[in-house]
Parts: sequence; structure tokens; C-alpha cells
Amino acid sequence: MKKTFILLSLLILISGLSAQKSSNYSVFSIPPAMLKADAVIRDYQIELKVQSPSKASYKEKSVITIMNNDSPLNGFVVFYDPMRHVKSISGKLYDASGKFVRKIKKDEITDQSAVSSFSIYEDDRVKFVEIHYPQYPFTVEFEYEMEFKGILNYRDWRPQPYYSTAVESASYTVQMPDDMEVRHFANFDIQPKTNSANNVKTYSWQVENLLPVKQESYTLSMRDVLPKVIISPTTFSMDGHEGDMSSWASLGAFNYKLNKGRDQLSASMKQTVQSLISDADTKREKIEILYQYLQKNTRYVSVQLGIGGWQTFDAEYVERNKYGDCKALTNFMKSMLKEAAIEAYPTLIESGRNPHLVDEEFSNAHFNHVILYVPDDEPIWLECTSTYSPPGYLGASLENRKALVITPEGGQLVDMPKSKPENNVNQSDIKVKIDEAGHAKIQVRSLRTGSTERRYKWANSSEEELKKGLAEALENLPALTVESISVESQPSYPKSQFNYDLSVSKLATIQGNRLFIRPNIIHPLDWVPDKEKERRQGIVKHTAYQQQDEVEIDLPEGYQPESLPKEIELSTDFGDYKISCEVKEGKLIYQRSFTVKPVNLPADRYQDMYDFY
Repeated sequence: MKKTFILLSLLILISGLSAQKSSNYSVFSIPPAMLKADAVIRDYQIELKVQSPSKASYKEKSVITIMNNDSPLNGFVVFYDPMRHVKSISGKLYDASGKFVRKIKKDEITDQSAVSSFSIYEDDRVKFVEIHYPQYPFTVEFEYEMEFKGILNYRDWRPQPYYSTAVESASYTVQMPDDMEVRHFANFDIQPKTNSANNVKTYSWQVENLLPVKQESYTLSMRDVLPKVIISPTTFSMDGHEGDMSSWASLGAFNYKLNKGRDQLSASMKQTVQSLISDADTKREKIEILYQYLQKNTRYVSVQLGIGGWQTFDAEYVERNKYGDCKALTNFMKSMLKEAAIEAYPTLIESGRNPHLVDEEFSNAHFNHVILYVPDDEPIWLECTSTYSPPGYLGASLENRKALVITPEGGQLVDMPKSKPENNVNQSDIKVKIDEAGHAKIQVRSLRTGSTERRYKWANSSEEELKKGLAEALENLPALTVESISVESQPSYPKSQFNYDLSVSKLATIQGNRLFIRPNIIHPLDWVPDKEKERRQGIVKHTAYQQQDEVEIDLPEGYQPESLPKEIELSTDFGDYKISCEVKEGKLIYQRSFTVKPVNLPADRYQDMYDFY
């Protein structure tokens, strides 16, 4: 009986497997090389039909097998507003064998306002759904259709949207009238198939059998690493405003025309500006005074209605309400500078630590922020939404990228300033007094500039909050007490004096008549990048700073060095490192300089970076 039972079970299992393989969505039909992915896109079809510069329809269907809970592809999000209408949404769920489980219910599709935490009103809404099934793997099928009444951007095609995602088949089809042009740019080797019939041109892209890509640290943004095709219109229409995107100049001209004449101040505000700058002697002084007025008297609040994502509220709106989004605050600052006879230009830019690449030959409207450019011998950039940044300081989220300056003559693509180590320096003078029990009093005096300053963390913090944050940052020190702390920031430059005093129990370890001391007390670096055997992507690192420490340790009486660290000096493409250590008159003097450089190097240099750290 036992043997018969096992045999029957095996027959049933084999029969079951055969049945499962016959399903289109069965996991067993996935190529073996794709099974280690977090998700496998079985089929992904997009169809965009453009009827005119302002009207289009969009259909999307995706079939995705979710292998584990690390993939976000078990759901989807659709944003809409009065210019983007959702016609239909549906979804289905299948088990591992490809067997249909159920349809997605209407009450599972959440529909809510897309108002962000910094906005008081938007007409954006969002529909989203997320499917959970207790047994992995499972397959989800989503379909939705939209209509557009006003177009600035076409939907880009990212057939492989995430790392660790495999693709069996994906396609994108664009149809448009013969008298309209579509422009496209790909970051991988692909060209569309084209044909023309009945006054309609069709472009189609297709990929198959894309293996999952492993995420690697210190590289380009995911959008530039994974395959993508950017689709952009030549002519477009938004809320009745016609535009041309065939060049950066024409895109800038559209933006200039859209916002022309919105920089008029009231008579009383003009008087305020003249009063503020009456004693200023230089252009720089006038800019600083007006920028600080902006920071003290306005706040950032997003108000986005209709074409409001691109057209600013006028200067009097900000003057009256004391708030505005990035466009409105930038326009208000521009208006005050205009009254002061200083020319300035709004600038479209992508904000973020790892922006996508911008091609000089392919214009598109992929920007999410507006700042102000003031021409000068050394150009001045103003981040008008910040309440704490000094004038002219941008920070890591706006440096090292391209931006579009909007002038009356059109748009000009420019390179933003690059982050340099010498602009971001933490120079610390650290004095330590250790007693014979190993307890220590530590005095730290730090002069910080640029990105090391971090005044955004200090600007609105109480003394207790500063102490708590410092204690958390120095958690490697045993039984730490922050006795005092102070911060003094210069209003016109990214420079701060950061001082604090600590008491530490058993900073040094005592064994017999020996005292063991780690000289790099405050700024130890124990981070090492992951070891990667097969690095495939180039090394891109925007971070740039210097850490300079001089540590003076007052030793207990009678102690002499048994051994000291050897002097080290390294200079590489990734950074420089230097330490020296000596004892003078009962004091251990430890000097350390560490420089991190921005890099853009090929993948085969990764081992060199690993070795340096």
C-alpha cells in the first residue's frame, strides 16, 4: 500500500505539472534564467494614439509574475486631473500555475486626492491598487485607459522599470497624424519600426528576453541604467497654450511666453524694495538683502491647478498671501530684483541627489523645480524655496547637472556648478583630556562650510534637540554626555561654527599599566563599499568634501607612547587620505585629512575604489 500510494501521488503530481504548463501565465513557462528575478514581466503593451497637439488616448496592459515580496510591481498608480481622464481600470489575479483566481474589485482601487504634504490645493488625483496574495509566486494582470486634453509630455517607455526585474516581452506603439512629428531618444541600441497609412504614422518598439539587472551602488540613476525610450512631442498644447519642443530654445520660449508679465509688484512693494536696498552699495549686497527678505516673509506652499505646474502665480499673489510654490517664489524674487535694476532669469531644473542625464540634442520637459539665475562675473544661483540657505548656495540636490535658463530669447541649457571638495570642508580642532581611569573631557570646535554645514538641520532646532542629535551621531562613544553645544551660522555664506563639549566614560581602555587610545575620536570612518566580483556599471559619485581634524590628547602624567600609528599618505582618483601622529610635552597630537572626490569612472575601477576605502 505504501509503495502504491507514493506512485499514485507522483502520477498526480506529474499530471498536475503538465496541466500547469499549458497555461499562458504559468510560472513553469518562464525561462530558467529569469527565475531568480523579483518579478518577471510576461507581457507589457502600451499604445499611445495622438489625435492633435492637445488630444491623445493611452492604453496600457501588463502581465507580471511576482516572485517574492521585494518587488513593487504587484500594484500600479495612475495620476489624473482635468486634463487627464481615466476611462477604465481592471485587474486580475492568477496563481503560480496560471489559474485564474479572481478579478480586482472596484473597492480595491483607491481613488483619492494627490495633494502633497506641502500643498494647500491641487486638482491632481490618483487611483492606485496593490494586490497581495499569500502564496508566491503569483501573477497580476492590469489594464487601464486614459484620455488627454492637453499634452506637454508623452509617456516614456521603460520596459524594465526596476532592478531585479526580467522581461519576456514588452512593446510600445505610438500613432499620430502624418502632419505631426514625434521625437525619440533611447539609451540602448533600439530603433522603432515605422509605417504610414491612411494619414497616420506608426512607431513601434519591442524588446524580448531581458534578464534581470543587479542593482549596484554608486552609479547613474536607475532611469539611466535600465533601458528606456524617451518620447517627446514637437508641437504641443496645454490649456490652450501652444508650444514647440523641437529645441531647448523653443521650449524655453514657450515657458517665457507663458509667464510673461507676471513679475509686476504693487506700488507699496516697490517702495519696500527701494527702502530695503537704499543703503546697499553693491549688487551682491542688494541681492542678499532682498533674498533674506524673501526668506523671512514668505513660505513654500504648492498650489497647482490646471496648467499651474508650469505657469506661475503673479508677484502680487505672493506679496498678498506670503506663500507660493517654487515658480511663484522665484518669480517674486525676480520681480524684486527687477525693481532693484538687477536682471535675473528663472531656471528649470531637476532637483534630487541623483538626477537623470540630460542630452543637449534632445529637448524635453523633464524638470521638477525652478530656481533663479542672476548673471554676474561669477553667476549667482538662488534657491527661493529655502528659508535657511545663504544666497548663492545650492547644495547637493541642485549641483552637478544641466538646467534650462529661461530668457526672452528662449531657453539656454547650462551646466550647474560642480561640487568641489574645497567648498565643503569640516575643519575640526579637538582637545581631549584623559585621566588615569580612562575618563575624558572633549572639546570640539568645528568650522564647517558648504554641504558639511547642514544648517537645515540646525536652523529650527532647540538646544536639547541639537544635543540629542549629536549624541545619536556619536553613539560609538561610551557613556557620552553632551555638556554644551552652540551653532553660529553666517547669514550670507554657507559657513557655520559648530562647537560642543563632551564627557565620556572610559574613552581609553586600561590594562595593567597600559592605556589604549584610539586617536580618531570624533570622525571615525569604518564604511567600506560592498565587494563586487563582477561590476558592470560605471562608477558615478557626486559627493565631494574634506574632513580635517587635529586632535590634541592631554595624557595622564607619566605615560609614554609604546607605539604610534605610522604616517600614511594616499592619493587616488577617489580621494586623498593622510594621517600623522606624535607625542609632544605629554600630549598626543594626531592630524588627519580625508578628501572625497566626485568620480565618473568605468566599472573596472571599482576594485581600486574598494581598495582605497
